[in-house]
Amino acid sequence: MFDPVSYIETLHGQLKATRSAYLFCRVSGVSDLEEVLDNSKRYAKFLAVDDSQDGYTFRGAAGGFFERRQYTVFILNRMKYGDMNARAYALEEARGIFRSLMSRFIADKLSIDCIDFDRTAFYEVPPAFAQGTAGIYFIFTVQNPVDLRYDSTDWTT
Repeated sequence: MFDPVSYIETLHGQLKATRSAYLFCRVSGVSDLEEVLDNSKRYAKFLAVDDSQDGYTFRGAAGGFFERRQYTVFILNRMKYGDMNARAYALEEARGIFRSLMSRFIADKLSIDCIDFDRTAFYEVPPAFAQGTAGIYFIFTVQNPVDLRYDSTDWTT
């Protein structure tokens, strides 16, 4: 089964713009940026993936079942709050990284068919977000097959 968090971590290490300048982090939602906040004194730039497990199960056209989950990626750069020039630079850098990641996603879509990147919106993080960071986040969807065959040995009578 495809692991999107490991995939993003691998891309982080391969993309020249992020591999040495950005710290890869896992977070559990926009309100709980644990690893970003824990490392904000030592690092200024973060590529973080929300690894929460929200999603839904559905039946595909051929009759099999799938789990669809959304993953959020944050591209953050800490800056002095109120410095509009630093904010503009951080946002431009984040958009460039987003475009690089999207171009890789499109290239990898040929071999990883469970990723849905056809319409990937990106959003600016609020100005006072995560202790004075600027940046963007985007959301992508992954569909993995799931085995929902009934197994009577899982149940008591």
